[in-house]
Amino acid sequence: MATESIGSLIKKQAKPAALIFFLLTLCVGIIYPLVVTGIAQVVFPVQANGDLIIHNGTVAGSSQIGQTFSSPQYFWGRLSATSPVPYNAGASSGSNLGPNNPALMQQVKTRVDTLHAADPGNTQEIPVDLVTASGSGLDPDISVAAVYYQVPRIARERNLSELQLSTLVASQIEPREFGIFGEPRVNVLSLNLALDDLSAGKITVSQQAGAGTIDRSPDLVFGMLAEDWIQILLFIGLVALFCVPLGSWMAKVFTGKPNLFSPVFDWTEQKILAISGVDPGEEMDWKQFAVAVMVFTIPCIFVVFFLELLQQYLPLNPAGLGTVPWDLSLNTAISFATNTNWQAYVPEVTMSYFTQMVGLAVQNFLSAAVALAVLVALIYAFTRKSGTTIGNFWVLLVKSVMILLPICLILSLVLVSQGTPQTFSGAVTVPLLDPVKDSTGTLVTTQTIPLGPVASQVAIKHLGTNGGGFYNTNSAHPLENPTPFSNFVETFAIIIIPAALCIMFGVMIGSKRKGVALLIAMTLIFLPLVGLAIWSEGGGNPALASLGIDQNASHLQSGGNMEGKEVRFGIVPSALFGVVTTVTSCGAVNAMHDSFMPVAGGVMLFDMQLGEVVFGGVGSGLYGMLVFAIIAMFIAGLMVGRTPELYGKKIEQYEMKMATIIILIPIVLILVFTSLAVLTSAGQAGVFNPGPHGFSEILYAFTSASQNNGSAFAGLSANSLFYNLTTAICMFVGRYATIILTLALAGSLVAKKIVPSGEGTLSDHRPLFILWLVFVIIVIGALSFLPALSLGPIAEYMGMAAGVLIHV
Repeated sequence: MATESIGSLIKKQAKPAALIFFLLTLCVGIIYPLVVTGIAQVVFPVQANGDLIIHNGTVAGSSQIGQTFSSPQYFWGRLSATSPVPYNAGASSGSNLGPNNPALMQQVKTRVDTLHAADPGNTQEIPVDLVTASGSGLDPDISVAAVYYQVPRIARERNLSELQLSTLVASQIEPREFGIFGEPRVNVLSLNLALDDLSAGKITVSQQAGAGTIDRSPDLVFGMLAEDWIQILLFIGLVALFCVPLGSWMAKVFTGKPNLFSPVFDWTEQKILAISGVDPGEEMDWKQFAVAVMVFTIPCIFVVFFLELLQQYLPLNPAGLGTVPWDLSLNTAISFATNTNWQAYVPEVTMSYFTQMVGLAVQNFLSAAVALAVLVALIYAFTRKSGTTIGNFWVLLVKSVMILLPICLILSLVLVSQGTPQTFSGAVTVPLLDPVKDSTGTLVTTQTIPLGPVASQVAIKHLGTNGGGFYNTNSAHPLENPTPFSNFVETFAIIIIPAALCIMFGVMIGSKRKGVALLIAMTLIFLPLVGLAIWSEGGGNPALASLGIDQNASHLQSGGNMEGKEVRFGIVPSALFGVVTTVTSCGAVNAMHDSFMPVAGGVMLFDMQLGEVVFGGVGSGLYGMLVFAIIAMFIAGLMVGRTPELYGKKIEQYEMKMATIIILIPIVLILVFTSLAVLTSAGQAGVFNPGPHGFSEILYAFTSASQNNGSAFAGLSANSLFYNLTTAICMFVGRYATIILTLALAGSLVAKKIVPSGEGTLSDHRPLFILWLVFVIIVIGALSFLPALSLGPIAEYMGMAAGVLIHV
């Protein structure tokens, strides 16, 4: 068996690869979204179809999607960067202006001047969300402070009393969900519809003395509102609470022990393996396992590639979208197969429902399942005594999909309940309350709201740490992430499996405390990064300080740096999401990272450059952390002059070589391709923001691609031949080279005997080991990327501290 040629190994694995791919595509690409759609249409028919507002018997819009308002008689919403008109729901987009970009200052100043011209007697400071652009371009809300700021103008224009208007506003305020999630806010479309009714005498308001006089003074606790602290602590507490039972359950699934879903799981697994001709009792050595992984990538990449090229001939394409260019198709196919989900396109105008559902969403399941299978193979290598096999890839792959599927079913229905669509109907066209002229001067009177089987894809996008959004602005889009509670659920879904895998690891190697030690090490790095990002964003943009803008947190607004963020989330959930998505290799975004302050943007870059092992991707994060643990233990062994051991296996020259190469691969990819982009006109052509921030856009792109994250400083115009091909190379090599070398490492470890720990063995679960592991991870990241970071976010921060705007 060990002497089989590569050709014979490939031939042997071709049949199961093709059949299992087909069967799993049937399960997760067709049956799963159909089931979700059926339940959603029965239980949540309003939310599943766009949460449309019926006003005076006709559809007036969607409660989730904002509309543009420019008439002085209406309350104005956020600035929008969509084209050719603001609030173009057919193609969501953020401004992606960096905090030090003169264009941002000009945009804000223009809005300030417009507000002052419309209400010259208003001397209040302007709430920051009223002069900054939302992340999606479709934010339906503004802060309570932004509404009250406009009351004097509306009262004058409508010939109403300010008390009447303040009372109307008070009735329209949406409080924090469950008292803690998100920000108090007002839906601008709903408010303006009610305003028209009030002016027409269709409704009356009971004028209440004191309306609009809410206390603006915040009760800050260490710089944050108490509600924000509760959100953070609840998030940490729920992750700690759920990761233990989830990790234990996953361990039962992979070890074949009875569990809650055994009757369904076992039957499904047996049928899929039997049809595919796989003997579940036949295990593989590391070479066979690696060949199976690589053979399986062929249908994963090529099916998606050809779906994109041929989608105009396929069903479920209500918008009649045409073929996708070959270089973008190849980039996207590799992106989703590698769990990167880098998106250099606008999904609303590029991908059909069929392509998204049967192509992209399927890869969200399969790419996560591949990494889970590789992780379990490495765990087997640590637990087995002097063997040669590390499990059967096909068995572990199917088990992994079975783990993801039921959780996704529940998660998708939770999202539908909050307003995420799940339908096969086409886009809905609604009238604009305040028509607007497009860039050619043509009057636009309607808004097109794209729908689709969204929730079923969004669920696995987060749970599988994939990150590929159904809409262009991802989880900033009001239909993809409609409410503060859905945002909390999505953030939780990103991190829960990577955290639970530490517990699973401990259970499978027979010592939970060893898994807990890895979880603590991850958490010790994670929490300071979250704190740094929240501090950076909460402080606001100092460049706006001289323009009469209120960036202070209060009970009426979140304050802070609101450029590129959604009002319903505010600062703290946006910063938390940004750190969670970059430490976990997810890549989903609920705010535009390009518009984060230099410190927070630098944190997200550094998250990925650490190796995305601080929780990391599903499966890939933990096997990456175990590689760092090998390096840390080897260095410790050198320091005390003895052969190091980790989890009972001796770490020798071969293991150290493999571990070192695994760590170096993404580092080399990032630095080499960033240099190539900076030195070539093709690479420079994609840069949107000037100066150090523009360099950060390039550095971020290749960091994200090489570490299989997929998020972006999205101002970079990445849909070009240069970036489509170079990022595809980074994604493919960054994913599969590390997988193959990890399996080679597993093959070496499984052949070793388990050695009992001795007096000189560094305990692999005690505080000293945890702190040492954290130190090694941070030092490797710092030494590798500090020079590059110095040219990007650090230089940008120093420039902002000196009060310098970058014009070149």
